[in-house]
Amino acid sequence: MKKIKENYAIILIGLISIILNLVLHDLGIFSLIETKLYDARFKLRGPLLNFNSDVVLVEIDDESFRLIPEPYPYPRGIIWSRVVKNLTNAGAKVIAFDIQFDSEDRTLKAIENSQSSGCENCRYIDQDQNFQNAIKYALNKGTKIILASKIGFEPTRIPHDYLVLPTTKIMKANPQVGLVDHEVDIVDNVSRRYSIFSMISDQPSEKYLSLGVQAVLSFLDFDQGLLIDQNVTNNYIKINGLHINAFRKEASFLMNFYGPASSTYNTFPRYSLSQVIDNFDYQLISDQEDSDWMDMYVDHNHPLYNIFGEENSPFKNKIVIIGSSLKEDHDFHETPFFSYENNENLLPGLEFHANAIQQLIHNNFIVVPTHTLSLTLESFIYHFLIILLFVIVILFISQRLSILYSIFFTFLSLVLWFSFSMGVFINDPLWLLKLFINSITGSTYSIATSEISDTMYLLPVCFPLATIMITFGLNLSYNLFNEQKNKNFLKDTFGRYISPELIENMYRNKKMPELGGESNIGTAFFLDIESFSVIAEKLTPSELVEFLNDFLSEQTEILINNHGTLDKYEGDAILGFFGAPVQNDDHAQYALDTGVEMNKSLKKLKENWKNEKRYMLDQILHMKIRIGINTGEMVTGNMGSKLHMNYTMIGEEVNLASRLESGSKLYGIYFHTTYKTLEYAGLDRYEWRYIDKVIFKGFTEWKQTVEIFGYKEKTNENTTKLIELFHKGLDYYYNRDWDLAIQTFKNSLKYETFNHS
Repeated sequence: MKKIKENYAIILIGLISIILNLVLHDLGIFSLIETKLYDARFKLRGPLLNFNSDVVLVEIDDESFRLIPEPYPYPRGIIWSRVVKNLTNAGAKVIAFDIQFDSEDRTLKAIENSQSSGCENCRYIDQDQNFQNAIKYALNKGTKIILASKIGFEPTRIPHDYLVLPTTKIMKANPQVGLVDHEVDIVDNVSRRYSIFSMISDQPSEKYLSLGVQAVLSFLDFDQGLLIDQNVTNNYIKINGLHINAFRKEASFLMNFYGPASSTYNTFPRYSLSQVIDNFDYQLISDQEDSDWMDMYVDHNHPLYNIFGEENSPFKNKIVIIGSSLKEDHDFHETPFFSYENNENLLPGLEFHANAIQQLIHNNFIVVPTHTLSLTLESFIYHFLIILLFVIVILFISQRLSILYSIFFTFLSLVLWFSFSMGVFINDPLWLLKLFINSITGSTYSIATSEISDTMYLLPVCFPLATIMITFGLNLSYNLFNEQKNKNFLKDTFGRYISPELIENMYRNKKMPELGGESNIGTAFFLDIESFSVIAEKLTPSELVEFLNDFLSEQTEILINNHGTLDKYEGDAILGFFGAPVQNDDHAQYALDTGVEMNKSLKKLKENWKNEKRYMLDQILHMKIRIGINTGEMVTGNMGSKLHMNYTMIGEEVNLASRLESGSKLYGIYFHTTYKTLEYAGLDRYEWRYIDKVIFKGFTEWKQTVEIFGYKEKTNENTTKLIELFHKGLDYYYNRDWDLAIQTFKNSLKYETFNHS
């Protein structure tokens, strides 16, 4: 009878474990961990090596921003027309723009009679017409042009969504278009999938291809007509002659990233835009760097053309993707390689498309034997069988072996599954065991980077490990329950897995935090350490953590004491806001006061570090911080997902504060805000000067920006003289009295060192 009861108990434990794991799985408990382990596979595998890239990147980078004399965004008739013609002449097969041309280019540039009085008789470049002509030129030469489109969304419009195309004049050249909209995982906003096509409400039968898919079709000469065969049952989509393994019955596929950003790791060949437009008839700003680089591939008269020429062009028969890697454009994606080798590697948008394009050409899709990693109707039978298998195995081990042996083999099961499920992605299922053995023997073991031909399998990690642990735990709990002498052991062992404070708080409130936000006038605050990467390189990890803790603790206390709300830390950066969740009318003043006091605090910190002989690096002892502050309408509240949320701020005015902080580097200042914010705080409270009138991205009207020096009552003669001369120079500048403006600004420089010391 006792044996029968034990058998029933074992069966009951198995059923409970199966049900519990299925419930936890269905609730998405493992989703965040699973996605992070998905990212860890790429870091474990490393970049894919030894592949011939069919994609070349042409980036609007800091170099092109510095060398190209045209205003940004660059005029189409002057810059982009030249780029299209040069790449066409250099043999590019496909040119894809990750740049929107959906509004008319109103940039004017006189091309004749420019010396006439007032330029009344000047003839101007029609930017869109020139760009249209360049596209036609490329098409006639056999080079295919793909322009970016997107799906617009307006809540007040019916229907809400619509297709945003390049301007009518540009479209008359008959370029192809591709959507640049991208998907992010809602769990953590990381980009892991690539869209194949999308649809809009009023045209349900029309499918609009993504930029990458359209580029591959053009490259493989599969772009005649559009025939889409979507096989939902077998999870594949065939577009003309292109076969794509879809993911989760969606019109998207898992990205098999080739590596981190090419600017650091050379994953894809990349060139600056300033190189591609550098012909003999185009003058870059720097004479020393104006080498007419492109002419050796396109100009028969160039002395190096016979050596290089079109046949040796890096763009010959390639897909050339053009886009921006400027931080100011904010076109970056967080991918699984984001924190690769302790570096933050945000991937520029054009390179995100490049990875998808190369993956489609190589046909090296990630295979998911269970169809999905989450529990769905499609994957249920596979996941159920895995759970059942591990429940049987662990119950067998637990019942047949002693407690010590069962713990050992359960742990071994965890290690083996973790090694296998991660290892089939890198084609080395026993990598963890090899790593352990070599660490004992002192040998060196390195995980071989996968080749293009290797098939990468994606197996679930979390719920099988949870099944092992839960099954073993339930069985152990049952045995300990029957053995009164081990009650304390049971309590001590499993009590570590649950936080009593957390449970008590959830029970007392009986209410989960809710998603939502509200709009109000507030002040956003951004702070960043100048040249932090240099400091980080010179400190050990433990020293860096200690240094950041010292700095962030001191500065955060100032922010909190001034009624500010800490949003988050981003490395060395502090993000905060004033005026929420408790509203007050003095949020702008509190924000500016915080900036002034943080600068004072930093001076004291540096003095203390110097006196205590801590962090004796010149970069730390002369460290500066950049602050950007802006007041305006923003949304604050709990944002994120039902599983993970954060009380934070969003809105264009918040973005503007970020741009003020990052833009201060351009002006050589350290406390950057808007005149409107200063008005809110009180013009007479601070010592300040005008900086610039700027039209920021997302705004139609210019903003007057200013620099804050400190409190008014604590001013000094140097600062007063600096402001007086600088404002006088601005007056001359705005009145176009250039000589006096230059001289006055030069005179002000002698007082500038006081401000930036």
